[in-house]
Amino acid sequence: MTEKRYFWIKLQMDFWKSPVVKMLRKPSGGDTYAVIYLEMILLSLENNGYIYYSGVGDSFAEEIALVLDEETINVEFVLAFLKQKRLIEFSDDTSFKFTEDVTADLVGSESASARRVRAYRKRQKTIASEQKALQCNTDETNRNLDIDIDKEKDIDNNIRSFSDENDQVTSEKSVSKEHHSVHKSTKKELDDRFESLWTLYPRKVGKQKARKYYERAVKNGTSDEVIRKGIESYNREIQVQGTQTNFIQHGATWFGNAGWENEYNFEPPKRNNNQRQLIQKEKLPDWAKNAGKKQPSNSIMSRAERAKAEATIDELLRRV
Repeated sequence: MTEKRYFWIKLQMDFWKSPVVKMLRKPSGGDTYAVIYLEMILLSLENNGYIYYSGVGDSFAEEIALVLDEETINVEFVLAFLKQKRLIEFSDDTSFKFTEDVTADLVGSESASARRVRAYRKRQKTIASEQKALQCNTDETNRNLDIDIDKEKDIDNNIRSFSDENDQVTSEKSVSKEHHSVHKSTKKELDDRFESLWTLYPRKVGKQKARKYYERAVKNGTSDEVIRKGIESYNREIQVQGTQTNFIQHGATWFGNAGWENEYNFEPPKRNNNQRQLIQKEKLPDWAKNAGKKQPSNSIMSRAERAKAEATIDELLRRV
């Protein structure tokens, strides 16, 4: 079973002063637009940045408005604004995803390496505490023991014997280490090994940078097998999640961030069911409670109202 990963939204100190947010807040009702923007990011977290349209509302904007308890026209404006500024991308008529410009700055998750560092520090702290206690016990023991001359001789002999054995083991290890370090990979060998890994990576962008990151990882002790398994895991996640090509990390980015240390999600994304659970039955309009039936004409905007709403959105976008 895949270990659960936790995500969060982190606001930079200058978030409210950023050009995009300031432009979003500029028109009348701008604070509401900014709140809707953050609510939509939260809504997308459980689906890897995607928001899906399940068909409950007459439009994508109306369905999101139902989920967030916001006005449809306000959600329409935010969607139009984000699309205009290329902060969201529609995969089709039933889903869209926030771009990396948004998720890279606001959305974060705990990596496997961060958890290992915390565990390592905890172990080191425990070892230091045990060594301190052991040292105290040793000092107390030395004060209370009265060793006679014969025992000291026996101890000296044992120490010499142990030292000789230890020197022999150390020598054998040294010889073994020298044996393994005799062969140092040449540039051509490293190039060939990198090429075999590069052919497996799904989005081959930034090859030269990726090659430098690979060589650095090898020098730090990372094996080709570990990197290969990391690429295979990432390929599997892409296939299971149905990740669009433009959302796959560039090769240089993946190698630079040591992507083989990441934990990947092999569970298919949850789409419609989770969206429907968020919508409380009592908050649905009358037409939505009669699933499968033709919607009455008085439950949706008239053509005049729709035209007026679109004109309002266009006017707000021109002001922005």
